[in-house]
Amino acid sequence: MLDNLHNLDLTAKDIELIESALHTQKKILTVQSQAGGSGAHKRLTDLKHLMKRIRRSTARPETDTAQSWGQFARMLFCTQCDQVR
Repeated sequence: MLDNLHNLDLTAKDIELIESALHTQKKILTVQSQAGGSGAHKRLTDLKHLMKRIRRSTARPETDTAQSWGQFARMLFCTQCDQVR
C-alpha cells in the first residue's frame, strides 16, 4: 500500500470546492450503492476514506481550542484571586 503521494498548494477556497464536489459524489455513490450498482459500494468506501484524510489534514489542531480554554480559566481564576486579596 505504498501510494505515490504528491503535495499541492491549494487555497482554502480550493479545498472547500473540492470538498463540496466530493460530498456531491458521495450522495451519488450512496444512491448507486443502495440500488445495487456494481462497484459503487467500493468506490463509496474509498471516497469516504479520502474525505476523512482531507478533513484530518486540513483541520485545525484541537490544542488551539484547549489552549484558549486553559488561558481563559487561568485568567478567570487569577481575576478572582485578585478580588479576594
